[in-house]
Amino acid sequence: MSKLSIQAESAAEKLLMADENQLYEQLGMRAKAIAEDPTLCGSFEPEVTYEKAQMGLMDDVREFGKRLFMRWNAEAHKLLCGSDPDEQGDREKLAKAVGLGEISVAGTLAALLVTHLGLAPAIAAVVSALAVKRFFRPAYEEFCQTWKKSLSENS
Repeated sequence: MSKLSIQAESAAEKLLMADENQLYEQLGMRAKAIAEDPTLCGSFEPEVTYEKAQMGLMDDVREFGKRLFMRWNAEAHKLLCGSDPDEQGDREKLAKAVGLGEISVAGTLAALLVTHLGLAPAIAAVVSALAVKRFFRPAYEEFCQTWKKSLSENS
Protein backbone atom coordinates (compact mmCIF):
# COMPACT_ATOMS: atom_id res chain seq x y z
CA MET A 1 0.00 0.00 0.00
CA SER A 2 1.37 3.42 -0.94
CA LYS A 3 2.05 6.27 1.49
CA LEU A 4 -0.65 8.26 -0.28
CA SER A 5 -3.21 5.47 0.24
CA ILE A 6 -2.34 5.28 3.92
CA GLN A 7 -2.79 9.05 4.30
CA ALA A 8 -6.12 8.85 2.49
CA GLU A 9 -7.40 6.02 4.70
CA SER A 10 -7.62 8.25 7.77
CA ALA A 11 -9.84 10.69 5.89
CA ALA A 12 -11.82 7.87 4.32
CA GLU A 13 -12.59 6.29 7.67
CA LYS A 14 -14.17 9.52 8.91
CA LEU A 15 -15.97 10.29 5.65
CA LEU A 16 -17.48 6.81 5.41
CA MET A 17 -19.37 7.50 8.65
CA ALA A 18 -21.36 10.24 6.88
CA ASP A 19 -24.43 9.64 4.75
CA GLU A 20 -24.49 10.52 1.06
CA ASN A 21 -26.10 13.94 1.54
CA GLN A 22 -23.47 14.88 4.10
CA LEU A 23 -20.77 13.77 1.66
CA TYR A 24 -22.25 15.88 -1.15
CA GLU A 25 -22.30 18.83 1.25
CA GLN A 26 -18.69 18.17 2.22
CA LEU A 27 -17.66 17.95 -1.44
CA GLY A 28 -19.41 21.24 -2.26
CA MET A 29 -17.98 22.98 0.80
CA ARG A 30 -14.45 21.77 0.08
CA ALA A 31 -14.61 22.85 -3.56
CA LYS A 32 -15.90 26.31 -2.62
CA ALA A 33 -13.34 26.69 0.17
CA ILE A 34 -10.52 25.68 -2.18
CA ALA A 35 -11.65 28.32 -4.66
CA GLU A 36 -11.08 30.89 -1.90
CA ASP A 37 -7.94 29.30 -0.43
CA PRO A 38 -6.09 26.91 -2.80
CA THR A 39 -3.74 25.80 0.01
CA LEU A 40 -6.60 23.66 1.37
CA CYS A 41 -6.51 21.30 -1.61
CA GLY A 42 -3.32 19.50 -0.57
CA SER A 43 -4.80 17.69 2.42
CA PHE A 44 -7.12 14.69 2.47
CA GLU A 45 -8.64 16.24 5.61
CA PRO A 46 -8.72 20.02 5.20
CA GLU A 47 -10.34 22.06 7.95
CA VAL A 48 -13.38 23.43 6.15
CA THR A 49 -16.49 24.79 7.80
CA TYR A 50 -19.72 25.95 6.25
CA GLU A 51 -19.90 29.72 5.81
CA LYS A 52 -23.20 30.82 4.32
CA ALA A 53 -21.86 34.22 3.25
CA GLN A 54 -19.06 32.63 1.24
CA MET A 55 -20.72 29.39 0.10
CA GLY A 56 -24.41 30.20 -0.23
CA LEU A 57 -27.36 28.14 0.95
CA MET A 58 -26.57 24.59 2.10
CA ASP A 59 -29.07 23.17 -0.43
CA ASP A 60 -27.09 24.87 -3.20
CA VAL A 61 -23.79 23.62 -1.76
CA ARG A 62 -25.18 20.05 -1.68
CA GLU A 63 -26.39 20.28 -5.29
CA PHE A 64 -23.01 21.65 -6.33
CA GLY A 65 -21.37 18.68 -4.59
CA LYS A 66 -23.67 16.28 -6.46
CA ARG A 67 -22.74 17.86 -9.79
CA LEU A 68 -19.03 17.62 -8.97
CA PHE A 69 -19.39 13.97 -8.02
CA MET A 70 -21.22 13.17 -11.25
CA ARG A 71 -18.43 14.86 -13.23
CA TRP A 72 -15.68 12.81 -11.55
CA ASN A 73 -17.71 9.62 -11.23
CA ALA A 74 -17.37 8.65 -14.91
CA GLU A 75 -13.64 9.42 -14.97
CA ALA A 76 -13.00 7.42 -11.82
CA HIS A 77 -14.95 4.46 -13.21
CA LYS A 78 -12.95 4.56 -16.44
CA LEU A 79 -9.72 4.57 -14.47
CA LEU A 80 -10.60 1.73 -12.14
CA CYS A 81 -12.93 -0.48 -14.13
CA GLY A 82 -11.84 0.23 -17.69
CA SER A 83 -9.63 -1.82 -19.93
CA ASP A 84 -6.66 0.51 -20.47
CA PRO A 85 -3.58 -1.73 -20.09
CA ASP A 86 -1.59 1.20 -18.64
CA GLU A 87 -3.89 1.20 -15.62
CA GLN A 88 -3.97 -2.57 -15.05
CA GLY A 89 -1.59 -2.39 -12.09
CA ASP A 90 -3.81 0.17 -10.39
CA ARG A 91 -6.89 -1.97 -10.95
CA GLU A 92 -5.01 -4.83 -9.28
CA LYS A 93 -4.18 -2.59 -6.29
CA LEU A 94 -7.84 -1.76 -5.90
CA ALA A 95 -8.86 -5.41 -6.22
CA LYS A 96 -6.45 -6.27 -3.38
CA ALA A 97 -7.87 -3.44 -1.26
CA VAL A 98 -11.40 -4.83 -1.68
CA GLY A 99 -10.50 -7.77 0.53
CA LEU A 100 -9.31 -5.39 3.24
CA GLY A 101 -12.61 -3.50 3.50
CA GLU A 102 -14.26 -0.24 2.62
CA ILE A 103 -11.67 2.00 4.27
CA SER A 104 -8.83 0.44 2.27
CA VAL A 105 -10.83 0.68 -0.95
CA ALA A 106 -11.65 4.35 -0.32
CA GLY A 107 -8.03 5.15 0.58
CA THR A 108 -6.67 3.37 -2.49
CA LEU A 109 -9.26 4.97 -4.74
CA ALA A 110 -8.52 8.44 -3.35
CA ALA A 111 -4.79 7.97 -3.95
CA LEU A 112 -5.42 6.80 -7.51
CA LEU A 113 -7.71 9.77 -8.20
CA VAL A 114 -4.92 12.08 -7.06
CA THR A 115 -2.12 10.39 -9.00
CA HIS A 116 -3.95 9.58 -12.23
CA LEU A 117 -6.63 12.23 -12.58
CA GLY A 118 -4.92 15.08 -10.76
CA LEU A 119 -7.74 15.56 -8.26
CA ALA A 120 -6.88 17.54 -5.19
CA PRO A 121 -6.61 15.23 -2.17
CA ALA A 122 -9.35 17.25 -0.44
CA ILE A 123 -11.75 16.44 -3.30
CA ALA A 124 -10.50 12.90 -4.03
CA ALA A 125 -11.18 11.80 -0.44
CA VAL A 126 -14.86 12.73 -0.68
CA VAL A 127 -15.31 11.40 -4.22
CA SER A 128 -13.82 8.06 -3.17
CA ALA A 129 -15.99 7.88 -0.05
CA LEU A 130 -19.10 8.55 -2.14
CA ALA A 131 -18.11 5.94 -4.72
CA VAL A 132 -17.50 3.33 -2.04
CA LYS A 133 -20.75 4.18 -0.24
CA ARG A 134 -22.76 3.99 -3.44
CA PHE A 135 -21.12 1.11 -5.29
CA PHE A 136 -18.92 -1.01 -3.05
CA ARG A 137 -19.66 -4.73 -3.04
CA PRO A 138 -17.67 -7.63 -1.53
CA ALA A 139 -16.33 -8.60 -4.94
CA TYR A 140 -14.43 -6.19 -7.17
CA GLU A 141 -16.24 -7.31 -10.33
CA GLU A 142 -19.63 -6.57 -8.77
CA PHE A 143 -18.29 -3.16 -7.74
CA CYS A 144 -17.48 -2.28 -11.34
CA GLN A 145 -20.72 -3.70 -12.76
CA THR A 146 -22.86 -1.80 -10.27
CA TRP A 147 -20.94 1.40 -10.92
CA LYS A 148 -21.22 1.00 -14.71
CA LYS A 149 -24.97 0.42 -14.44
CA SER A 150 -25.30 3.61 -12.42
CA LEU A 151 -23.39 5.57 -15.07
CA SER A 152 -25.74 4.47 -17.84
CA GLU A 153 -28.80 5.28 -15.70
CA ASN A 154 -27.53 8.81 -15.01
CA SER A 155 -26.61 9.60 -18.63
